[in-house]
Amino acid sequence: MSGRAEFLRALEGDPGAPLWARAALAALAPAGWVWGTAMNVRRALYGAGLLASETPPRPVVSIGNLTLGGTGKTPAVAWALERLIEAGIRPGAVSRGYGGAAAGVSVVSDGAGAALSCPPASDEAAMLARRFPSVPIVTGRDRPAAVRRAAELGAEVILSDDGFQHLALGRSLDIVLLRGERPLGNGRVIPAGALREPEVALGCAHAILLTGGTGGTGEAKERAQALAPGAKVFEGSLKPAALLDLAGRPAGAPSELSGAAVVTVSGIGNPAGFAQILAGLGARIEERLDFPDHAAYGEEELRRILSALERSGADLIVTTEKDAVKLSPLTGDTRFRVLGVRMEIRDGDALARLILDAVR
Repeated sequence: MSGRAEFLRALEGDPGAPLWARAALAALAPAGWVWGTAMNVRRALYGAGLLASETPPRPVVSIGNLTLGGTGKTPAVAWALERLIEAGIRPGAVSRGYGGAAAGVSVVSDGAGAALSCPPASDEAAMLARRFPSVPIVTGRDRPAAVRRAAELGAEVILSDDGFQHLALGRSLDIVLLRGERPLGNGRVIPAGALREPEVALGCAHAILLTGGTGGTGEAKERAQALAPGAKVFEGSLKPAALLDLAGRPAGAPSELSGAAVVTVSGIGNPAGFAQILAGLGARIEERLDFPDHAAYGEEELRRILSALERSGADLIVTTEKDAVKLSPLTGDTRFRVLGVRMEIRDGDALARLILDAVR
């Protein structure tokens, strides 16, 4: 396992992480305390009205994280978009556009057929635009400006992807995602841990969605409820839903991966979770290529991927929808498959009602 992977294990609070990684993070604890204090003060200033939040022109639902990522946030955004569409509401989505090359406020999809590719669009925004062609998708560091642009494009309700820390934008509902296992990482604030701000910020959430838990979900639910007694706590998990080619066209059923020898390619927050889903389908993983989250792919990366396929003797390369929008401009190799996943939420009807009640 690489040094980077071992360090990430320590960030996530894995007791099996090597001592050197845990010691390095412990040495950063004073810096984490300073950052956490600053974030607490910032949130308090917004709460007291000393820093102003802009009232958006349309209802906004924030779907965000307390930790650095890998919670299934983008599938949760897709789930919420589907629920709004089913309710007869035209939604839009805004995000920072991390990893994209577009500057300022950028319309990734106007919801009427015009869409940017990736690059210059960010991977997550391009993925949502591909899956929801009728939904306006806008990115930009200035979140209130992005919301205004989405409203101009006809969005009646706007989802703010990764919006929990964007306090300059008012919102009708805050949904925060946590992993079901080790939901607070090692319990420290960055750079000493995985928390973006101290855990007490969870008390500002209206709903908490625990995702991907395989063994500690019950304990995580108790902890989340203690930190946010006014929030409703839900549990969700990612399930395989479609098998596609790099262009997003159907390429069979996920069950067809049973018994197949595959190389996995993922540049997401939780690559181990992706591998676990494939293993659950019965795929034989011959080699895993885990790239950094939001990785940019070029000819060098493509050669590395194809070399792994030849070296391992695998049948297929299986990647994520988020990675596919970046790989598809590079190759049309028919040995690629894209595993589409969907969020399944226990008592999802109750969460959908909570969203609809907030925006109405």
